[in-house]
Amino acid sequence: MKTDRSFFYRLRTATLLVLLLAVSLVTMLRVHPVVSLLSACSGALSLLLYGGRGELRALLRFCLPVGLLLILFNLAFNRNGVTVLFYIGDAAVTLESILYALFTAFAFCGAVLWFSFFCAFLDSDRVYRLFARFSKGLAVIFSLSLALVPKILEKYEEIKLQERAETDKKHRFTQNILQLSALFSWVLEDSFETAVSMKARGALLKEKRQTQKQKATVADILLWILSIACIALMFFSPPMLAEIYPKFREEAYLQNSISYLPLFLLYFSPVIFKFWEVTKWKFIARKI
Repeated sequence: MKTDRSFFYRLRTATLLVLLLAVSLVTMLRVHPVVSLLSACSGALSLLLYGGRGELRALLRFCLPVGLLLILFNLAFNRNGVTVLFYIGDAAVTLESILYALFTAFAFCGAVLWFSFFCAFLDSDRVYRLFARFSKGLAVIFSLSLALVPKILEKYEEIKLQERAETDKKHRFTQNILQLSALFSWVLEDSFETAVSMKARGALLKEKRQTQKQKATVADILLWILSIACIALMFFSPPMLAEIYPKFREEAYLQNSISYLPLFLLYFSPVIFKFWEVTKWKFIARKI
């Protein structure tokens, strides 16, 4: 992803972590139709705008089958709801169970997409510098964990391309096992090399090191306030407190719809920053 010169990358590390925490809490706190759709659509659009097409393609290959399994699992075992659509044997399939399964799948896909998106911005050095003030051991663990996901996806695509060029389609199962084995070996090797590298750079030294402090900008402060407001909305706003069970009521989600505006700004903040940056550079280029 193109993160080196983007305005979103220049935000404070603490701000990016607060945004990730807010998006994760709002998305996974409860199954909500509007929130689930906002999460999935904005996560996919953010990856596309910041140059993560290959990563988005790989994530969708993972999310779509898992989302389908979630939907089938809910249809097979979930009997809640009062709006019966049809029967499978003696089991009733309700509108509420279908909607609950569908929005759960959207929320799951959105959470995966957003986590992958933020991992591209929260590199190991930035996470380490933030948490090293409290615990250097935890800083190393957090930095390794956040950097692992995009690396695994990139390496898995590389292994698949190599295996696809060397083997035929008759041994598909054996090929998949070999791919997973190669990926697991690479993960262990990369984790060991990263840990040794950070230790050599003095990551676990007891002496304090001077680090350059990032100043909070207006954008950082506004995003902090926006994140807190969106989390508070999930507990106090009537549309956010609406439940799919026992009966799905559209009007419950449409009342006080202005409360969705902070959520829209939160989820589409990377998109807004991207368009603002592109517009700014076009305006500057016209003056030259």
